[in-house]
Amino acid sequence: MSGVKRLRPGSGGHGVVAALIASLLLAGNARADLPSEIRRLAGNDGVVYVVDSGNHVLLDVGGRQAFVPASTLKVFTALMAIDYLGLDSHFRTEFFLDHDRLIVKGYGDPFLVSEELDRIGSELASRLAGKRLKGIVIDDSYFEPDIRVPGIGESARVYDAPNSAVAVNFNTINVARQGGRIVSAEAQTPLTAMAERLARQRRIRSTLRINLGQRDGEAARYAGELIAAKLREHGMRVGSDVDTGRAPAGPPLYAHSNSRDLNEVLREMLYHSNNYVANQVFLAIGAAVKGPPASLAKSIAVANQYVAGRPTLKGLVITEGSGISYDNRATAPSMAALLQLFAPYKDLLRQKHGTPNKTGTLLAAKSVIGYLDTPDHGTVRFVISVGGPQESRRWRVLATVEQWLNQGGA
Repeated sequence: MSGVKRLRPGSGGHGVVAALIASLLLAGNARADLPSEIRRLAGNDGVVYVVDSGNHVLLDVGGRQAFVPASTLKVFTALMAIDYLGLDSHFRTEFFLDHDRLIVKGYGDPFLVSEELDRIGSELASRLAGKRLKGIVIDDSYFEPDIRVPGIGESARVYDAPNSAVAVNFNTINVARQGGRIVSAEAQTPLTAMAERLARQRRIRSTLRINLGQRDGEAARYAGELIAAKLREHGMRVGSDVDTGRAPAGPPLYAHSNSRDLNEVLREMLYHSNNYVANQVFLAIGAAVKGPPASLAKSIAVANQYVAGRPTLKGLVITEGSGISYDNRATAPSMAALLQLFAPYKDLLRQKHGTPNKTGTLLAAKSVIGYLDTPDHGTVRFVISVGGPQESRRWRVLATVEQWLNQGGA
């Protein structure tokens, strides 16, 4: 394990659910009518599935039909990461000195951000005191080149950022225009030549975060430029050369373990529903189990093996790790089983509408899965998927389910 040591949740809070419940009560809905109301809200293609801790099904609306899980699939990626990588593991980046060049070998660290580069710069400055570097060489061979994740496009939008073994600031740049000048939009991130060039190409007018794209080695080039700029901030003399290559055999000059352990990585991945981070983790799992270089095919194979070894997960079809692809599939029983396996780690989930859950939002699919405490059935697991453009429908379904259970439903 040498490499490891767009979807937006719905808005609102617990008060929204309480208001919805109150409105239903005021409308005079009797307990017996609530399952019908749930079915109406879910629609013909909706899925509503509730199961208790003893795996007794309390409610089943469309539970046998496959649906697109969207970002709820990140719970599966998180569970695999916990089992294969370990919550106390850390992603690594290695640094080698080859004459007058610093070689950076990455292992897919999804949080190699500017603040982490400051820690690296401080460490390398003390190890290379007085040394002048001609430039930076990026070794991204731990991942296959040009990995194409289904559902990830080639736009400049952040959720289309590519995955790579060496990636700084989520393979994005954050820039702004001040009059005729291009500046970094982050105090902790120096502006590099490439960042300025890309900003001018896109003719930005205010502040914009854009991804680095799959073109012309942009990710490696920017990583080299930003690492060099950070080393200069720590007093080192570093030239402007940036190239790609391979690290030499033997131990590195410095091996950096990210300050975030996997526990924090997964917590932030699930909270912000970050597609890039999810697929970095997903690719790292494949490489850890089947050996480098990481590839989508290896990670999918590991996911299939994971499902096959846990029959209750049958019904999950995995094509990538974030849920952005419409080719992913799930059934309500498989997602309920996933929640049962994930229960020891449910504190990693965001508390939203008063319950730990994970949302999934695509244009044609809105879902939410999670846990709900009830007076008669203890903690139940719920799986909700609805179609259409309205993100609020899933929360209206959940509010009605909660009301029904609180009134002794099932």
